[in-house]
Amino acid sequence: MAVDLKPTFRRYIRTSSFRLAAQGVFISILGALVVFLVVYHATRATVIGALDDTVMNERADVLSRAAAYEAKSSDFDLAMQKSIQVAMQRSKGTFYALTKADGTVLAGNLQISPQTVTQWHGWRTLIQRADLPFPPYVTAIRGVSDTLPNGDRLYIAENASSFYALNHLIGRVFLITFGPIILLGILGWLLVARSTLNRVFLIANISREIINGDLSRRVPLNGSGDEFDELSSVLNLILDRIEALIGNIKQVSNDISHDLRSPLARLRERLELARRNMNEVVLPDLIDEAILQVDTALSLFSAMLRISEIEAGARRSAFCRIDLSFLLQELVETYDAVAELDGKTVRSLIPPDLKIDGDYELLSQMFVNIVENAIRHCPRGTLIFIQAEVSEGGRKTVTISDNGHGIPEADRERVFGRFVRLDKSRHHPGSGLGLALVAAIATMHGFSIVLEDNGPGLRVVIEM
Repeated sequence: MAVDLKPTFRRYIRTSSFRLAAQGVFISILGALVVFLVVYHATRATVIGALDDTVMNERADVLSRAAAYEAKSSDFDLAMQKSIQVAMQRSKGTFYALTKADGTVLAGNLQISPQTVTQWHGWRTLIQRADLPFPPYVTAIRGVSDTLPNGDRLYIAENASSFYALNHLIGRVFLITFGPIILLGILGWLLVARSTLNRVFLIANISREIINGDLSRRVPLNGSGDEFDELSSVLNLILDRIEALIGNIKQVSNDISHDLRSPLARLRERLELARRNMNEVVLPDLIDEAILQVDTALSLFSAMLRISEIEAGARRSAFCRIDLSFLLQELVETYDAVAELDGKTVRSLIPPDLKIDGDYELLSQMFVNIVENAIRHCPRGTLIFIQAEVSEGGRKTVTISDNGHGIPEADRERVFGRFVRLDKSRHHPGSGLGLALVAAIATMHGFSIVLEDNGPGLRVVIEM
């Protein structure tokens, strides 16, 4: 089924990177707003507090002066009017309004409408408008209105133009500062989403090419070392492994067909002869030969299944602490006599009490395959030497060396593949699975195995 892998705006805003970027910008803006509001309210409280203190002090002076005048004249209305007149002469930046309950102005320097007076109680900030004229230099005033004992209303206010201008300034600063921040944040969301989505689509498109059969494709790295580079590196390693396995499968298929053709052809030949020669003298030999060919095919499949089982890691549950020294000594004792019958010698240098974690049976099989290879392929008079040692870091190393013909350097990696035999004519016995089994066991245990030149001969080095 075809899949649309073209980046669109809708895809951008649906990406997790876009959401994360949006959350980051939102949190940043929210934090900035909190700071802005804290600073604004702190500044506002300071300015208003200073204005309110000045108004309350002026109100107290007006009332105390009026009380003094009332004591002399016994006329409260006249005393309040006189006190306000004195206050207006002494303070040029303060506004006063003494009115009747119905809004009629009795004294002061502020022309305030009756409707405003009757609706106003307590503290209020008044902004200049048509029905509330202020001097040219004043845009706002802040004051308090209260009712006097005789029912009149007294309003005293201070010039609040600076506070009003501060509010406008803060509003403009907010728009100038946070407007671009929000726009840059949105742009940042889109850029992050675009970058992420492009990398995802690149990986997806390359994956589709691989699905369509091009196993050579790999995901390019941009060199940033980010999570996408890390993911791409791992994906490329997986693709390398898949390509190697598929190549191995192809090679295995070819080798199986080649290796099974001979025993199956011989089996058919023996069965044909058995059918033609149904006498008791020849028939047992023909049947024995047929059984031998069947056993050869079965052993081949058994080795392949064993390698597959090991590569799948099915035996890791059997890992335990084993005595490597005892395993190697037992190997030497077993194959010393076998090698001697073939004109070869097995010697060893193995320190005691070497312990490792692993599967005893599989490790025995690994070392047996290596030693048997040396015995089978080396000429008479060859010395096979098995040595174990411990490095300063506690790692164990087992080296199995011989002074035989060795393996050409160009073939040392290849011989660990399945059905790889350096004997192209395949005259010598063997299936080419021995070293493949060795490599599978070493990989399962996390060991490294290297073939080196022993000048002359071969040295197999296994680090654990």
